[in-house]
Amino acid sequence: MYQFNLNKTSCQLVEFLKMSRVEMKFKWKTRILFVFLIIFSCTSSTAPGPKNVVINDGKINIEDRTGKRWDVTHAVEKYGFKAEDFEFGLGPFAIQPIQNPKFIKAGDAGFPSEKDRFLVIGTDLNNDPRAYPISVLSRHEITNEQFNQTHVAVGY
Repeated sequence: MYQFNLNKTSCQLVEFLKMSRVEMKFKWKTRILFVFLIIFSCTSSTAPGPKNVVINDGKINIEDRTGKRWDVTHAVEKYGFKAEDFEFGLGPFAIQPIQNPKFIKAGDAGFPSEKDRFLVIGTDLNNDPRAYPISVLSRHEITNEQFNQTHVAVGY
């Protein structure tokens, strides 16, 4: 904040006003630059969507970055989606399932106390109850498991 004495010469007052205009221009330029940086820092450097859209024999396929083709005919024809607007995730086999997890029992080291609170997916097959923490399943999505001779996939 600037303070000035009204008894000062008009020349000093003019200098004060000039300085204020320069500072105001600087503030606006800084604000514009800041907004510009925010807008462009939030955009992706890679184009979204499929690498290619291939229409062959009435089928509409998109091709992902790995070269795998995905049939999107139903989504385009029935629901009006645009094939070029599809985005794809990690691709198949990117998230590894848990294979035959090891379980601990009450009283074992590492077993949660009664005060611990977390969400689980529970199963009970052939009188063999098991609980799968969602915090673990959220990173793997599938657990391939065996209950005696019965093979089971637990999914989240």
